[in-house]
Amino acid sequence: MSEYQILKRDTVFNGPIFNVDKVEMRLPNQKNKTYDLVVHKNAVTILPVDAHRNIWFVRQYRLGMEKEILELPAGVFNDKEDPETCAGRELREEIGMSADVLRKIGESIMSPGYATEYMYYFLASELTKDPLPQDDDEFIEVVKIPLEKVYEMVYRGEIIDTKTLAALLYAIPFLGPL
Repeated sequence: MSEYQILKRDTVFNGPIFNVDKVEMRLPNQKNKTYDLVVHKNAVTILPVDAHRNIWFVRQYRLGMEKEILELPAGVFNDKEDPETCAGRELREEIGMSADVLRKIGESIMSPGYATEYMYYFLASELTKDPLPQDDDEFIEVVKIPLEKVYEMVYRGEIIDTKTLAALLYAIPFLGPL
């Protein structure tokens, strides 16, 4: 069986969250092809649920969509940060809450065809007020939505962010009856 082989890899862009590499590969048919690879920091998505079964979302502007979208709190790892620490920090930065219970519920590869970003999903409960300052470039509106309405919104196409949809899917066994 033929294998893929990386022949050459050069970083052509360095950014704060991701780099872009040009990667020349030998394919199983022995032909060479050059790809662009986004080398992205790993990240977390947190599904915060309060004692009243409200899910806490953030609404923020996303350049890729050129509009504001509703999504769960999320963010990239700081240097040497583990997934749970990152989840706790992002929860405090984005919705001003900490969680007495923070449970990892899943993992996924975001866009394996062209990026390295790996996502960890957490369910956060027993929330208490515990804010950290938001990032200077984030303008976030916190939105609480009852659990039963959240899944209705998904099926109506009102929640379209992939990481949010994945977290909602992973959370079903932990949330009880919808």
